[in-house]
Formats: sequence, structure tokens, C-alpha cells
Amino acid sequence: MKSKLVPLIFCALYSAGCQKPAPPPPAAHMVTVTQATVKDVPLYREYVGHVVAKINVQVMSQASGIITQQRFIEGQEVKKGDLLLVIDPRPYQASLQKAEAQLAQTYASLKYNQEKTMRYASLVQKDFVSQLDYDQYVTNVLTDEAQIEQNQADIEQAKINLGYCYIMAPMDCVTGKLQVKAGNYVDAMANTVLTTLTQIQPILIDFFAPETDLLLIQEQQRKGNLALYAFPDPEHKCSFKGDLTLIDNQVNTGTGSILLEGTFANEQKILWPGHFVDVKLILGEQKNALLLPTQAVMVGQSGYYVFVVKSNSTIEMRPVTVGQKYDQMTAVLSGITASDKVVTQGQLNLYQGMKVEIKE
Repeated sequence: MKSKLVPLIFCALYSAGCQKPAPPPPAAHMVTVTQATVKDVPLYREYVGHVVAKINVQVMSQASGIITQQRFIEGQEVKKGDLLLVIDPRPYQASLQKAEAQLAQTYASLKYNQEKTMRYASLVQKDFVSQLDYDQYVTNVLTDEAQIEQNQADIEQAKINLGYCYIMAPMDCVTGKLQVKAGNYVDAMANTVLTTLTQIQPILIDFFAPETDLLLIQEQQRKGNLALYAFPDPEHKCSFKGDLTLIDNQVNTGTGSILLEGTFANEQKILWPGHFVDVKLILGEQKNALLLPTQAVMVGQSGYYVFVVKSNSTIEMRPVTVGQKYDQMTAVLSGITASDKVVTQGQLNLYQGMKVEIKE
């Protein structure tokens, strides 16, 4: 009987000695928190805009001839009055010289007929010259005077035609690609586009707003000029400020939208015609807005919510109403106060009533 008890006691003692100690309690979940920033922020509407040139000129030749000179670099800026192209001016120079010679000839004829008329003015009274012949002399003088006016008009027209041989920039602009190279013949009647000139300072941005925004936009515009911000990059790292300068005079019934246009100084020449950009139209200001980092605002099936750390270090999941975004911040319209500690990092696996520890 004793021999059986000894192994049993030994096994019990062995089992008690090999039992694992209880695991330590799990560490508290670490979170990073912040409090809402109170700040006055603008109210705005976002649209997609299209950059367009304020002035876009298609250069066509008004003189027929061979292009003898190209005086600009394609794609470069030129100033108003800069010479761009030269059409062979020799035929037009010859036409001008011919018109000037005809004028000189008419002046000579007028002088002769005037002297002749003066000589025969006294003779017609003595019947040495017939009245019919004298009237012809007077008519010749009047004809020469009229011819002089015509010759002067011909000279002016010849000068205009000669001027067409020198194509100059009508404004400060950026040149496009030259479609007809030097050495080729251009016909003034063919309306051939030689190049395109684009003004980029100032520049315009067109965008369409839904008709539901029209009343608000009109009300705010009556209070003063509305500011407009353009963002040429998707991340909105670069912005340009302009003014709303046009509300079109009718709503497009097919799309239910209306054309609006803003004007930008474009001093850095970043906004380029044809580029699509994001635009923000400022329509007012929200006073004392509560701003949270955007990553603190979560979204679920029931809408937006945030995790708030209560005074006892437990989590409360609180629904919120959000407004507009400002860079990396989001306006919260309701659901929190400025003193609430809102979780910004560590939201994964959080739940209502969970005990957490705030990471300093």
C-alpha cells in the first residue's frame, strides 16, 4: 500500500512544480490625442476650372508673297511691336514708288493747267478765246486737283500694303509654332494661319457652377468682389489668387450649370492656357470653427465619427458633423468641444469603453 502512495505523491508534487505562472495583464493601448483648433476659416465652393488665354490671336498674312525672315523663336515671349515675320516687300515698295511718281506727274499737270487758265482768263473777256475752250481749261484744273487726291489715296494704300509685309506682335504674348516656314509663299486670300499668339498675363479661368449655387454666389458678389483660388497641382501645394470677374447671363438648360470666369495676374506664368485646375470660390467666413487633423475624423456606415479619450482614460466613439477641409484640417460643425481630447493616431481596434494610455 505504501509503495503505491509514494509515486502518487511524487507526481502531484512534480505537477505543482511544473505549472506555468499566470501571464501579466496586457499593456494599455497607446494613442496620440489632440484638441481642436479654434479659428476663423473661409467658406467656399470647389469646382474644376479650365485655363484660357485672355487674348488669343491667329496670325495671318495680309500680303501675298514669300516669307523672307523669321524674327522670333517659337514658344518664346515677345513684346508688343516686336517684328515676327517679313514678307518679301519689294513688289509693294515698287507699287509705292509708282504711286508717288503718279502724284508728281499730276502736280506738274495741275501747275501747267493753272497757269494756262490764268493766261486765258483775260482773253476770254475780249473774245480772243472762246468760252468753251476756257471752260475746258478750268475743267482740266479741277480734274488734276481730283487726281491729286486719288494719287494721295493710292500712296496711302501702297504704304498700308507695304506695312503688311512686316508682321508685328499686337501685344505682349507667347508665340506658338510657326506653321509656314521662311522661304514659302503665302497667299493673303487663303487665310493661312502662320502662328498663334497667346496672352498669358493676365489670364482667365473658366468653370461651371451648378445653378443651385447661383443665388448664393450672386448674393455674396453684391457685397464685394469674390476671391478665387486656383490649384494647378493635384496636391494643392501651389495656389494662385484671382477675382471672379464674370457670371454668364444665362444658365445652360441642358446641363443645369452656369459659366463663371475669374481673372488672375499670373505673375509667375505658371497658369497655362488649356490646363485644367481645381478652383475654390470664397463665399464667406465661418467664425470660431473647430478644426481637427483630417486623419482624426473617421467614417463608417452611420457617418463621420471620432474617438474621444474621457477623463477616466476610456474611449468614447462620438458621431460628428463635418464641414469643409482646409489643407490637412477638417472643420467639425458639431459633436465635440475645444476641450475634448480626440485620438489622431492609434485608432485601429479601438472600441467603446476601451482603456487606453495617452502617448505624450
